[in-house]
Amino acid sequence: MRAWIGTLFFAGLLAASLSLATALKEEIDQADEILSWGQELVSAQPLSSKNAVTLAYNGGEQQIYLAGRRNDVSPKALPEHIQDAITTIEDRKFNAHPGYDLSGIARAFINNANETSVQGGSTITQQLARNVYLTHERTYERKVKELLLARALEENYSKKEILTAYSNVIFFGHNVYGIQSAADTYFSRPLDDLNWNQLAYLLTVPNNPSLYDPLNPSDAFFERKDRILTQLFEAGVLSKSAYDQYHGVKLQASFRIQSIQYPDYMDTAVREAIQLVRSRYDLDDAEARDYLSTHEATIETYLSTGKQKQAKQVMSQLPPGVNGGYTELTPQGRIVAMVDSEMTQVGEFNRATQAYRQPGSAIKPILVFAPFIEETGATLDTVLDGRPTCYGSYCPGNSHDRVLGDVLLKDAVAFSYNTPALAAFSAIDQERAYKTADMMFSQWDEQDENLASALGGLTQGVSPKELAAAYTPFLNKGEYTSGHTIKQITFKSGEPTLTPILTEETIWSPETISEMKKALSTVTSYGTGRYANQLKGEFEYLGGKTGTTNDNKDMWYVGLTDRTITAIWLGADTPRPFPELANRAYPAIVWTQAHQ
Repeated sequence: MRAWIGTLFFAGLLAASLSLATALKEEIDQADEILSWGQELVSAQPLSSKNAVTLAYNGGEQQIYLAGRRNDVSPKALPEHIQDAITTIEDRKFNAHPGYDLSGIARAFINNANETSVQGGSTITQQLARNVYLTHERTYERKVKELLLARALEENYSKKEILTAYSNVIFFGHNVYGIQSAADTYFSRPLDDLNWNQLAYLLTVPNNPSLYDPLNPSDAFFERKDRILTQLFEAGVLSKSAYDQYHGVKLQASFRIQSIQYPDYMDTAVREAIQLVRSRYDLDDAEARDYLSTHEATIETYLSTGKQKQAKQVMSQLPPGVNGGYTELTPQGRIVAMVDSEMTQVGEFNRATQAYRQPGSAIKPILVFAPFIEETGATLDTVLDGRPTCYGSYCPGNSHDRVLGDVLLKDAVAFSYNTPALAAFSAIDQERAYKTADMMFSQWDEQDENLASALGGLTQGVSPKELAAAYTPFLNKGEYTSGHTIKQITFKSGEPTLTPILTEETIWSPETISEMKKALSTVTSYGTGRYANQLKGEFEYLGGKTGTTNDNKDMWYVGLTDRTITAIWLGADTPRPFPELANRAYPAIVWTQAHQ
């Protein structure tokens, strides 16, 4: 009996031991997994600098911020006295601890034992981990993750690298990140030129940017500023003479606005660059912006400052209540000028690219006349039936209710007649024409596949940028090329150079292009765009096409020379009629003024 009990005891002990060993192994494995989480995340997403992106063009360049107003300082360039000031204010044990301060953590946990939120206890390394890798939710779970990441950061980077990275990510209000950008933004000077009062002023902000607003400093702001000076003095960082000079002295920062020249053009260049990076590397918008900023991109553009300035001047002097968008590009689709009549800053609504409006007769060369010549071999003297005709319940007429008979093709183009255009459209492969339009116009929809589209009656419409590019086949041997502002994007970091992804397709034959160029020249020689003919002597070739929608709400002109194609839309953001301007073909007048 005793032997039997002993056997059972040892069997139970063995079973318990095995169970305990298994549980311990699981705990150890789980602990290893938890500890390795921070290391894996830091390795997968190493610390990186972010800087302004350069926009380059013939004769100049300028910088723009894509990831907040942030232009990072390097570890070598971060002044030693600023390093000392930051560690004194934020983390005096920074150079001694392994990324976390156990005494600080203990105090924070005690203080929060009876609270609903977590406060305090974060070292500079932990704050860096939070800003780069985590959210700002105040929970114990986030605090644990913060510690793991801080440990990993300390294992992968030097103290100076961590301190510099921290100084580059701290928030200084008003979309400004990093001590260097703060110095430039609020005091218009480099870090080395900051005096101690200005430095203490800036270091006041990160503690609570909404409370300590650098552009609207309160009494509490200056009290904290002076406390910082006192801390620096007591720590031996600040001399007695400097302390006496600045303590109690108020000062006022000012916001240095980032002025971007040619914002209408640069806005599009930036958008195209972001889209190019997104497509090439399968990133989202924020990731693409970070990529450009992190690798210090230079976006080389086709901007012609002369053409841009001239177009902007003319478009800024439109009649009261008239808005407009303007795009000028080469036969190869290279955009040399892009203007919005109202735009003054990057990020505002850009009518050259974002205003989709009904094109009216300006679409006829694309959807009707070029396909008609291509498929039938028609010439300028081909006769079209211009008599009133109903197509089911659709009974279009001509401007001013003009009734026509037989009409020569060149006159149908020159005077924007509708009835002969529909006769030509009825004779072609319409599905093929719709396919061409779908390639050229981003808002083209299946609902646009009807007779009304031949006269420019579309569901959404087209933009000036798209319409200008749609005319590239007429000056580029029948080949369509999508409009683009970017020549290439290079990276200071050495990442591969990116070039635009273009849509290029040969659509019409040389014979069709020859006839179409002659047809479009009739518009300027004796047709609706004849105002532009006064510049005939300035170019080897001159042609164009007007377009006006029902009730004269949208007015268009596409002007062609041997050098460029320009599409201009004029109207109102909330559509309303402009009969007098439409009757004068006012966009053709604008084109002429912009090309004088």
